[in-house]
Amino acid sequence: MAKKLPVFETLFETYTSSAVLGEGGSGYVHAVTNSTAEVFALKYLNPNRITTDKLKRFKNEIEFCQRNNHQNIIRLIDTGVVVIDGVKCPFYVMKRYSGTLRSHMGKISPEDVIPKFAQILDGVEAAHLVKVWHRDLKPENVLWNDRENMLVVADFGIAHFEEEEIYTALETHVAARMANFQYSAPEQRVRNSNVDHRADIFALGLILNELFTGEIVQGAGYKKIGDRYAQYGYLDGIVEAMIQQKPENRPQSVDAVKKELIGRKNEFVALQKYDEAKRQVVKTSEPPEFEPIVIIAFDYTEGNLHLKLSRNVPLGWSQEFQNPRGGHSAIMGYEPQRFIIGGDRVSIGVRGDEHLIQQVIDYAKQYTATANQNYVQQIRDLQVQEERRTRAALEKQVAEAELRKNILTKIRL
Repeated sequence: MAKKLPVFETLFETYTSSAVLGEGGSGYVHAVTNSTAEVFALKYLNPNRITTDKLKRFKNEIEFCQRNNHQNIIRLIDTGVVVIDGVKCPFYVMKRYSGTLRSHMGKISPEDVIPKFAQILDGVEAAHLVKVWHRDLKPENVLWNDRENMLVVADFGIAHFEEEEIYTALETHVAARMANFQYSAPEQRVRNSNVDHRADIFALGLILNELFTGEIVQGAGYKKIGDRYAQYGYLDGIVEAMIQQKPENRPQSVDAVKKELIGRKNEFVALQKYDEAKRQVVKTSEPPEFEPIVIIAFDYTEGNLHLKLSRNVPLGWSQEFQNPRGGHSAIMGYEPQRFIIGGDRVSIGVRGDEHLIQQVIDYAKQYTATANQNYVQQIRDLQVQEERRTRAALEKQVAEAELRKNILTKIRL
């Protein structure tokens, strides 16, 4: 007799299981539908294998993914607890994906590998920037969304979480680390060794090579990318650096890997940063948050109209106020360039005519709104220019390093 699939309830929703999608070392993933017949995936801990450590790791995973806003890291939709065989099992609900990177291995065209790999880099880097190391990276843990052509990193079950970020962080046991033997870094196979973000760099190197060759690196003499696709042979040096035996000999960050790829003119690879204002990981070329400036008060003294702004104007905003892009209308003699701007004040001389003063204020409000819009565009333009300079510098750096390498290896005294 087939075992009845469980029903999962949360505070506001009920999820009914329709099939088991997968089983891992500590839990199951089911296909479920909610009360409106929407389809999701649900992960819960195996009631026969629940331990205090697994509960803590599952809690950490839920908290991290709930806070996450990055498009290349799994996002949670709902959470709850289900009783199975008399045991309380926590679960979380996520989007149902069409497959994993594993299910697409061998089906990705060579020219599409780096754009896809860049998405994985973005997700892993986003975790690293908030001090979370995955430590279980493998194609099975990268989910694939066919409709949006999007990859997301999932299954942070044995990740390391920085204690300042998640207070229930704990040391993952060696047995848990060994569950991912094929993609684990050398230091993960040694008892009581320090395992940090560089273990993820190692796994990423293995995945990159496998995406092109279809094989996982196992010791020396492994199949190289350049042997199969000569035009991508430059990646062999990057892979070799990423899978070095000693962590200190690998690239020390995802950012370093990205810069090497960018230096090879990979336009789809983007640099990222943690934006304190937004409290999330964003592309370095993404403009910072800008709260529009508004006029909040005015005064009129000795023939001068003084407008008080909501805050001090940033550098460059005055230029956009006084010289609006795309043209503007104005009262003769009261054009925007005649306004004096300093700190949180805008002033202009106006004769004592109530109707005229009202008109000047109304035009000043228009100039302020236009300045806000154009200032954001100014920031975007400057960041695009800076990104181009950065890419050009990286391309030059890589070209010079390659030239030096060629000269040193081919020239003899």
